[in-house]
Amino acid sequence: MDTDPLKPGWLRKRILLPLLSSLLLAASLTVAVIRSGTSTVVVYNNTGAPLPPLRIEACGQARLFPALAEKESVRMRLDTTGSESEVKLELATEPAWRWSGGFVEPRGGYRLTVRLYPDGQVETDTQLSIWRRLFKGS
Repeated sequence: MDTDPLKPGWLRKRILLPLLSSLLLAASLTVAVIRSGTSTVVVYNNTGAPLPPLRIEACGQARLFPALAEKESVRMRLDTTGSESEVKLELATEPAWRWSGGFVEPRGGYRLTVRLYPDGQVETDTQLSIWRRLFKGS
């Protein structure tokens, strides 16, 4: 009869699984804290039709996205350079459709969500990272 208390099954259940779970939790928290200072602008197409190329400009940074299908979204992650600004959108149409609004800082964990609706209606929502709210008091 084998009475070794460190059998492989016991070792996996009592030591390795909790250790692996703890390491995964620590890695997840580390990634969350590191990325909490990154600001992003997300644009959703809820217009009911595909959109032509879309240009997003924020905090002195700009990016051009190809055509955007209905119910798709694009995400622009901001570098930490630049200063706070409103977001500007421009569609490559004739005449060009332009919109500006919302507010975002290049660092600090802002997430500005822009939803495009039919007839040029635009809805924005700004969220701050939980780490900024907890530790910076914003």
